[in-house]
Amino acid sequence: MFNKRKLATKKGFKYQYGKSPVLHRTIKNSKKTLRTNGPTSFHTRKRKRISLSSLVPKIPSKLKRLSIILGVLIIIFSGIYLISFSNVFNIENIEVSTDQITTESLSGNIVDDLRIYKDKNLLFINKTEIIERIQSSYPEIENIEVSKDLFSTLVISFSEYPPIANITNVSNETNKKFIVNSIGYVVKEDIDDPELPYIKVVSDAPLNTDSTVIDQEKITYILGSKYYFEEKFGMQVIEVEYKMISREVHLRTEKYFYIWLDIQKPYEQQLKKLKKALVKLDIYNEELSYVDLRITGESGEKIIYKRR
Repeated sequence: MFNKRKLATKKGFKYQYGKSPVLHRTIKNSKKTLRTNGPTSFHTRKRKRISLSSLVPKIPSKLKRLSIILGVLIIIFSGIYLISFSNVFNIENIEVSTDQITTESLSGNIVDDLRIYKDKNLLFINKTEIIERIQSSYPEIENIEVSKDLFSTLVISFSEYPPIANITNVSNETNKKFIVNSIGYVVKEDIDDPELPYIKVVSDAPLNTDSTVIDQEKITYILGSKYYFEEKFGMQVIEVEYKMISREVHLRTEKYFYIWLDIQKPYEQQLKKLKKALVKLDIYNEELSYVDLRITGESGEKIIYKRR
Protein backbone atom coordinates (compact mmCIF):
# COMPACT_ATOMS: atom_id res chain seq x y z
CA MET A 1 0.00 0.00 0.00
CA PHE A 2 2.91 2.29 0.65
CA ASN A 3 4.22 1.67 -2.79
CA LYS A 4 0.82 2.47 -4.34
CA ARG A 5 0.64 5.84 -2.67
CA LYS A 6 4.13 6.66 -3.79
CA LEU A 7 3.39 5.72 -7.38
CA ALA A 8 0.21 7.73 -7.45
CA THR A 9 1.98 10.76 -6.16
CA LYS A 10 4.60 10.56 -8.86
CA LYS A 11 2.01 10.41 -11.60
CA GLY A 12 0.04 13.38 -10.30
CA PHE A 13 -2.53 11.50 -8.18
CA LYS A 14 -3.34 12.49 -4.71
CA TYR A 15 -4.56 9.46 -2.83
CA GLN A 16 -7.03 9.84 0.00
CA TYR A 17 -8.61 7.08 1.98
CA GLY A 18 -12.24 6.53 1.30
CA LYS A 19 -12.17 8.50 -1.96
CA SER A 20 -11.34 7.75 -5.53
CA PRO A 21 -8.05 9.11 -6.77
CA VAL A 22 -8.34 12.50 -8.49
CA LEU A 23 -5.96 13.82 -11.10
CA HIS A 24 -4.67 17.32 -10.58
CA ARG A 25 -3.57 18.71 -13.97
CA THR A 26 -1.22 21.67 -14.11
CA ILE A 27 -1.74 24.17 -16.96
CA LYS A 28 1.10 26.57 -17.58
CA ASN A 29 0.16 30.03 -18.65
CA SER A 30 2.51 32.86 -19.62
CA LYS A 31 1.45 34.86 -16.57
CA LYS A 32 0.50 32.23 -13.90
CA THR A 33 0.10 28.53 -13.31
CA LEU A 34 -3.42 27.09 -12.83
CA ARG A 35 -4.39 23.79 -11.27
CA THR A 36 -7.62 22.36 -12.58
CA ASN A 37 -9.52 19.17 -12.11
CA GLY A 38 -10.04 17.34 -15.35
CA PRO A 39 -10.09 13.96 -17.00
CA THR A 40 -7.42 11.46 -16.24
CA SER A 41 -5.91 11.77 -19.75
CA PHE A 42 -2.62 13.73 -20.09
CA HIS A 43 -3.30 14.69 -23.69
CA THR A 44 -5.06 18.00 -24.33
CA ARG A 45 -6.66 19.00 -27.58
CA LYS A 46 -5.09 21.81 -29.54
CA ARG A 47 -7.50 24.46 -30.71
CA LYS A 48 -7.08 25.84 -34.21
CA ARG A 49 -6.80 29.64 -34.52
CA ILE A 50 -8.80 31.15 -37.36
CA SER A 51 -7.46 34.54 -38.70
CA LEU A 52 -9.47 37.11 -40.66
CA SER A 53 -7.04 36.96 -43.59
CA SER A 54 -7.75 33.29 -44.08
CA LEU A 55 -11.39 34.14 -44.80
CA VAL A 56 -10.48 36.60 -47.64
CA PRO A 57 -9.76 34.95 -50.97
CA LYS A 58 -6.10 35.32 -51.97
CA ILE A 59 -5.27 37.55 -55.02
CA PRO A 60 -2.71 35.99 -57.35
CA SER A 61 0.67 37.81 -57.33
CA LYS A 62 0.55 38.35 -61.13
CA LEU A 63 -2.74 40.20 -60.78
CA LYS A 64 -1.24 42.42 -58.06
CA ARG A 65 1.71 43.36 -60.27
CA LEU A 66 -0.58 44.12 -63.17
CA SER A 67 -2.71 46.43 -60.98
CA ILE A 68 0.37 48.34 -59.80
CA ILE A 69 1.68 48.77 -63.37
CA LEU A 70 -1.71 49.99 -64.55
CA GLY A 71 -1.89 52.52 -61.69
CA VAL A 72 1.60 53.88 -62.47
CA LEU A 73 0.78 54.20 -66.18
CA ILE A 74 -2.42 56.09 -65.42
CA ILE A 75 -0.50 58.55 -63.21
CA ILE A 76 2.21 59.06 -65.87
CA PHE A 77 -0.20 59.66 -68.73
CA SER A 78 -2.31 61.99 -66.58
CA GLY A 79 0.82 64.03 -65.77
CA ILE A 80 1.87 64.18 -69.44
CA TYR A 81 -1.58 65.39 -70.44
CA LEU A 82 -1.66 67.97 -67.65
CA ILE A 83 1.75 69.37 -68.61
CA SER A 84 1.61 69.17 -72.40
CA PHE A 85 -1.99 69.54 -73.48
CA SER A 86 -3.89 71.37 -70.76
CA ASN A 87 -3.90 75.15 -70.21
CA VAL A 88 -2.75 74.95 -66.59
CA PHE A 89 0.87 75.97 -67.37
CA ASN A 90 0.18 78.44 -70.20
CA ILE A 91 1.75 81.89 -69.72
CA GLU A 92 -0.87 84.46 -68.82
CA ASN A 93 1.22 87.15 -67.10
CA ILE A 94 4.65 88.70 -67.76
CA GLU A 95 6.12 90.64 -64.84
CA VAL A 96 9.26 92.80 -64.68
CA SER A 97 11.15 93.07 -61.40
CA THR A 98 14.08 95.47 -60.91
CA ASP A 99 15.52 97.72 -58.22
CA GLN A 100 17.02 100.19 -60.69
CA ILE A 101 15.00 101.63 -63.56
CA THR A 102 16.54 104.75 -65.09
CA THR A 103 14.27 104.91 -68.10
CA GLU A 104 10.60 104.90 -67.22
CA SER A 105 9.38 103.11 -70.35
CA LEU A 106 11.98 100.33 -70.29
CA SER A 107 9.93 97.85 -68.25
CA GLY A 108 6.85 98.42 -70.39
CA ASN A 109 8.85 97.95 -73.59
CA ILE A 110 10.25 94.64 -72.36
CA VAL A 111 6.77 93.36 -71.49
CA ASP A 112 5.48 94.39 -74.93
CA ASP A 113 8.36 92.61 -76.68
CA LEU A 114 7.73 89.39 -74.77
CA ARG A 115 4.01 89.17 -75.55
CA ILE A 116 4.87 86.63 -78.25
CA TYR A 117 5.41 84.12 -75.42
CA LYS A 118 1.88 84.50 -74.08
CA ASP A 119 -0.20 81.29 -74.11
CA LYS A 120 2.97 79.21 -74.53
CA ASN A 121 3.76 76.49 -72.03
CA LEU A 122 5.72 77.99 -69.14
CA LEU A 123 7.64 74.77 -68.46
CA PHE A 124 9.05 74.56 -71.99
CA ILE A 125 10.17 78.18 -72.33
CA ASN A 126 13.83 78.62 -73.36
CA LYS A 127 15.37 81.06 -70.85
CA THR A 128 18.54 81.61 -72.89
CA GLU A 129 16.50 82.63 -75.92
CA ILE A 130 14.59 85.24 -73.88
CA ILE A 131 17.79 86.67 -72.36
CA GLU A 132 19.44 87.00 -75.78
CA ARG A 133 16.33 88.66 -77.17
CA ILE A 134 16.27 91.30 -74.40
CA GLN A 135 20.02 91.98 -74.59
CA SER A 136 19.93 92.50 -78.35
CA SER A 137 17.06 95.01 -78.03
CA TYR A 138 18.25 96.76 -74.86
CA PRO A 139 22.08 96.86 -74.65
CA GLU A 140 21.85 99.24 -71.69
CA ILE A 141 20.77 96.28 -69.55
CA GLU A 142 23.68 94.61 -67.78
CA ASN A 143 22.21 91.55 -66.02
CA ILE A 144 19.04 89.61 -66.84
CA GLU A 145 17.39 86.72 -65.01
CA VAL A 146 14.35 84.79 -66.20
CA SER A 147 12.27 82.82 -63.69
CA LYS A 148 8.95 81.00 -63.72
CA ASP A 149 6.35 81.70 -61.10
CA LEU A 150 4.00 78.73 -61.32
CA PHE A 151 1.60 78.25 -62.68
CA SER A 152 1.29 80.91 -65.38
CA THR A 153 3.64 83.87 -64.75
CA LEU A 154 6.94 84.66 -66.47
CA VAL A 155 9.16 86.94 -64.33
CA ILE A 156 11.98 89.06 -65.80
CA SER A 157 14.54 90.53 -63.37
CA PHE A 158 17.22 92.89 -64.65
CA SER A 159 19.69 95.57 -63.66
CA GLU A 160 21.08 98.30 -65.87
CA TYR A 161 24.61 99.55 -66.29
CA PRO A 162 25.09 102.27 -63.65
CA PRO A 163 24.88 105.95 -64.62
CA ILE A 164 28.40 107.27 -64.68
CA ALA A 165 28.57 110.87 -66.00
CA ASN A 166 26.70 114.00 -67.01
CA ILE A 167 27.22 114.85 -70.68
CA THR A 168 26.85 118.31 -72.18
CA ASN A 169 26.96 118.09 -75.95
CA VAL A 170 28.09 121.32 -77.60
CA SER A 171 27.64 121.31 -81.38
CA ASN A 172 27.15 123.82 -84.18
CA GLU A 173 23.39 123.37 -84.02
CA THR A 174 22.46 123.04 -80.35
CA ASN A 175 23.51 122.23 -76.81
CA LYS A 176 22.04 119.20 -75.10
CA LYS A 177 22.58 117.55 -71.76
CA PHE A 178 21.93 114.00 -70.60
CA ILE A 179 23.20 111.27 -68.30
CA VAL A 180 25.11 108.30 -69.73
CA ASN A 181 25.82 104.91 -68.21
CA SER A 182 29.16 103.09 -67.99
CA ILE A 183 28.98 101.85 -71.61
CA GLY A 184 28.02 105.23 -73.09
CA TYR A 185 24.25 104.87 -73.52
CA VAL A 186 21.92 107.74 -72.66
CA VAL A 187 19.67 106.86 -69.70
CA LYS A 188 18.11 110.29 -69.07
CA GLU A 189 17.81 113.40 -71.19
CA ASP A 190 17.55 117.10 -70.32
CA ILE A 191 18.67 116.50 -66.76
CA ASP A 192 21.88 116.19 -64.77
CA ASP A 193 23.01 114.55 -61.52
CA PRO A 194 25.28 116.69 -59.30
CA GLU A 195 26.73 113.52 -57.78
CA LEU A 196 28.22 112.48 -61.15
CA PRO A 197 31.24 114.05 -62.95
CA TYR A 198 30.65 116.44 -65.86
CA ILE A 199 31.97 115.86 -69.38
CA LYS A 200 31.62 118.42 -72.15
CA VAL A 201 31.62 116.77 -75.58
CA VAL A 202 32.41 119.09 -78.48
CA SER A 203 31.19 117.80 -81.85
CA ASP A 204 30.19 119.17 -85.26
CA ALA A 205 26.74 117.52 -85.25
CA PRO A 206 24.53 116.63 -82.28
CA LEU A 207 25.22 113.24 -80.75
CA ASN A 208 22.85 110.42 -81.65
CA THR A 209 21.16 109.44 -78.39
CA ASP A 210 19.69 106.24 -79.88
CA SER A 211 23.11 104.57 -79.69
CA THR A 212 26.27 105.02 -77.64
CA VAL A 213 27.19 108.69 -77.51
CA ILE A 214 30.70 107.83 -76.30
CA ASP A 215 32.06 104.33 -76.47
CA GLN A 216 33.04 102.54 -73.27
CA GLU A 217 36.80 102.73 -73.93
CA LYS A 218 36.76 106.51 -74.27
CA ILE A 219 34.60 107.01 -71.17
CA THR A 220 37.00 104.82 -69.21
CA TYR A 221 39.94 106.91 -70.45
CA ILE A 222 38.27 110.29 -69.76
CA LEU A 223 37.18 109.48 -66.22
CA GLY A 224 40.39 107.54 -65.52
CA SER A 225 42.52 110.59 -66.37
CA LYS A 226 40.35 112.77 -64.11
CA TYR A 227 40.66 110.49 -61.08
CA TYR A 228 44.37 109.85 -61.68
CA PHE A 229 45.17 113.58 -61.78
CA GLU A 230 43.18 114.25 -58.60
CA GLU A 231 44.95 111.43 -56.76
CA LYS A 232 48.51 112.31 -57.86
CA PHE A 233 48.28 116.11 -57.63
CA GLY A 234 45.71 116.64 -54.85
CA MET A 235 43.72 119.04 -57.01
CA GLN A 236 40.09 118.71 -58.05
CA VAL A 237 38.94 118.51 -61.65
CA ILE A 238 35.67 120.42 -61.98
CA GLU A 239 34.99 119.52 -65.63
CA VAL A 240 36.38 117.37 -68.41
CA GLU A 241 36.20 118.46 -72.05
CA TYR A 242 36.41 115.88 -74.83
CA LYS A 243 37.08 117.14 -78.37
CA MET A 244 35.95 114.40 -80.72
CA ILE A 245 37.60 115.72 -83.91
CA SER A 246 41.07 116.44 -82.48
CA ARG A 247 40.76 113.50 -80.02
CA GLU A 248 41.89 115.54 -77.04
CA VAL A 249 40.91 115.49 -73.37
CA HIS A 250 41.11 118.75 -71.42
CA LEU A 251 40.94 118.58 -67.63
CA ARG A 252 39.69 121.83 -66.11
CA THR A 253 41.11 122.11 -62.60
CA GLU A 254 39.85 124.00 -59.57
CA LYS A 255 42.61 126.57 -60.28
CA TYR A 256 40.86 127.25 -63.60
CA PHE A 257 43.66 126.10 -65.88
CA TYR A 258 43.43 123.15 -68.27
CA ILE A 259 45.57 120.03 -68.63
CA TRP A 260 45.67 118.91 -72.28
CA LEU A 261 45.97 115.18 -73.00
CA ASP A 262 46.13 113.13 -76.19
CA ILE A 263 43.48 110.39 -75.92
CA GLN A 264 45.60 108.14 -78.16
CA LYS A 265 48.37 107.96 -75.56
CA PRO A 266 48.22 106.63 -71.97
CA TYR A 267 47.24 109.42 -69.59
CA GLU A 268 49.54 108.01 -66.88
CA GLN A 269 52.55 108.55 -69.10
CA GLN A 270 51.58 112.14 -69.94
CA LEU A 271 50.76 113.13 -66.34
CA LYS A 272 54.03 111.68 -65.07
CA LYS A 273 55.82 114.30 -67.18
CA LEU A 274 53.95 117.02 -65.30
CA LYS A 275 54.85 115.41 -61.98
CA LYS A 276 58.55 115.57 -62.82
CA ALA A 277 58.23 119.17 -63.97
CA LEU A 278 56.77 120.41 -60.67
CA VAL A 279 60.21 121.61 -59.54
CA LYS A 280 60.25 124.19 -62.31
CA LEU A 281 56.53 124.65 -62.91
CA ASP A 282 54.54 125.40 -59.76
CA ILE A 283 50.98 124.58 -60.88
CA TYR A 284 49.64 125.35 -57.39
CA ASN A 285 50.72 129.00 -57.34
CA GLU A 286 51.30 130.00 -60.98
CA GLU A 287 48.54 131.81 -62.85
CA LEU A 288 48.25 129.36 -65.72
CA SER A 289 45.91 129.16 -68.69
CA TYR A 290 46.80 125.62 -69.77
CA VAL A 291 49.50 122.95 -69.64
CA ASP A 292 49.90 120.91 -72.83
CA LEU A 293 51.22 117.39 -72.23
CA ARG A 294 50.43 116.01 -75.70
CA ILE A 295 53.74 116.83 -77.34
CA THR A 296 56.49 114.25 -77.23
CA GLY A 297 60.03 115.60 -77.71
CA GLU A 298 63.26 113.72 -78.30
CA SER A 299 63.65 113.21 -74.55
CA GLY A 300 59.94 112.51 -74.10
CA GLU A 301 59.68 115.16 -71.40
CA LYS A 302 58.51 118.19 -73.40
CA ILE A 303 55.82 120.34 -71.75
CA ILE A 304 54.18 123.43 -73.21
CA TYR A 305 52.27 125.80 -70.95
CA LYS A 306 50.78 129.27 -71.05
CA ARG A 307 50.44 131.76 -68.24
CA ARG A 308 47.45 134.02 -67.96
